[in-house]
Amino acid sequence: MKKKIFTRPVSVMLSVEMFDQIKTITDQGNIGFSDYIREALQEKLNRKNTIIKKEN
Repeated sequence: MKKKIFTRPVSVMLSVEMFDQIKTITDQGNIGFSDYIREALQEKLNRKNTIIKKEN
Protein backbone atom coordinates (compact mmCIF):
# COMPACT_ATOMS: atom_id res chain seq x y z
CA MET A 1 0.00 0.00 0.00
CA LYS A 2 1.26 3.46 -0.90
CA LYS A 3 2.12 5.60 2.12
CA LYS A 4 0.46 9.02 2.16
CA ILE A 5 3.20 11.65 2.35
CA PHE A 6 1.25 14.86 1.83
CA THR A 7 -1.76 15.32 4.06
CA ARG A 8 -2.56 19.03 4.17
CA PRO A 9 -4.57 20.33 1.22
CA VAL A 10 -3.93 23.94 0.27
CA SER A 11 -5.84 26.09 -2.17
CA VAL A 12 -4.22 29.04 -3.93
CA MET A 13 -5.47 31.49 -6.51
CA LEU A 14 -3.24 31.91 -9.57
CA SER A 15 -3.37 34.43 -12.36
CA VAL A 16 -4.28 32.99 -15.75
CA GLU A 17 -0.73 33.68 -16.92
CA MET A 18 0.87 31.90 -13.96
CA PHE A 19 -1.45 28.91 -14.32
CA ASP A 20 -0.74 28.65 -18.04
CA GLN A 21 3.03 28.81 -17.48
CA ILE A 22 2.93 26.08 -14.85
CA LYS A 23 0.59 23.94 -16.96
CA THR A 24 2.94 24.18 -19.95
CA ILE A 25 6.00 23.29 -17.84
CA THR A 26 4.31 20.35 -16.13
CA ASP A 27 2.85 19.02 -19.37
CA GLN A 28 6.23 19.17 -21.12
CA GLY A 29 8.01 17.62 -18.15
CA ASN A 30 5.29 15.03 -17.56
CA ILE A 31 5.12 15.94 -13.87
CA GLY A 32 2.20 16.68 -11.60
CA PHE A 33 0.99 20.23 -11.14
CA SER A 34 1.08 19.82 -7.35
CA ASP A 35 4.56 18.30 -7.51
CA TYR A 36 5.83 21.34 -9.38
CA ILE A 37 4.28 23.75 -6.89
CA ARG A 38 5.64 21.79 -3.90
CA GLU A 39 9.12 21.85 -5.44
CA ALA A 40 8.92 25.60 -6.09
CA LEU A 41 7.80 26.26 -2.52
CA GLN A 42 10.56 24.04 -1.14
CA GLU A 43 13.17 25.97 -3.15
CA LYS A 44 11.84 29.25 -1.77
CA LEU A 45 11.91 27.92 1.80
CA ASN A 46 15.45 26.61 1.35
CA ARG A 47 16.65 30.04 0.14
CA LYS A 48 14.95 31.72 3.09
CA ASN A 49 16.52 29.28 5.54
CA THR A 50 19.95 29.86 3.99
CA ILE A 51 19.58 33.62 4.42
CA ILE A 52 18.50 33.22 8.04
CA LYS A 53 21.47 30.94 8.80
CA LYS A 54 23.91 33.44 7.25
CA GLU A 55 22.45 36.24 9.38
CA ASN A 56 23.00 34.28 12.61
